[in-house]
Amino acid sequence: MFSNEQLQALTEGRIVGNTYPYDTNNEQEIEAHIRQLLYRINRIPNLVCESEWNHFGSGYASFVEFFCYRQEDVTVVEEKYGFQEIKTNGIIIDICRLAPVAIMGEDDRYKKIRIETNEVVGGAYGTLLDGANRLVFNEKFQRIAEQLKQSLKEFDYGLLEAEKLNQSLSFKTKIPTIYRKPNQYIVMDAIFYWED
Repeated sequence: MFSNEQLQALTEGRIVGNTYPYDTNNEQEIEAHIRQLLYRINRIPNLVCESEWNHFGSGYASFVEFFCYRQEDVTVVEEKYGFQEIKTNGIIIDICRLAPVAIMGEDDRYKKIRIETNEVVGGAYGTLLDGANRLVFNEKFQRIAEQLKQSLKEFDYGLLEAEKLNQSLSFKTKIPTIYRKPNQYIVMDAIFYWED
């Protein structure tokens, strides 16, 4: 996994890694590499993959988030007063901007849409950052998860395991996360964080 020195570097926003493009220490090269991974994933038949590049509109996110789903996993929950509430069950992949690693887990996302204009007027979604216990899939996503893992492997991304991510940090630091207090940081917080 990572040494304490590497984890500390990650919390400070420094790039670590000895594989391309992380070995170039060039943020634009890394982002281009992640975009190529997105294009590769979008070539998986019957899979839609949406991405969040803009740090969720605030602060800084040490990762790019993909949300992948099939059209059959989109359902209309409710329709009234000219609005539709849509639920989408899919897989989140968080790709680290600072090291060639990723995490993956299941999520339900909701959108409220104005039927007349198809405008999204509200929504809700989860995150993998609130705990490594979220890095699981139910049986219906096993085949898709395997295809996504293969794509990550092709682009030299290591998929981190929940067991290792859940370990407490063995050093004191300050991480910009709202999910845990400073004396409760886990390894996942050092790698995947978002300044909200």
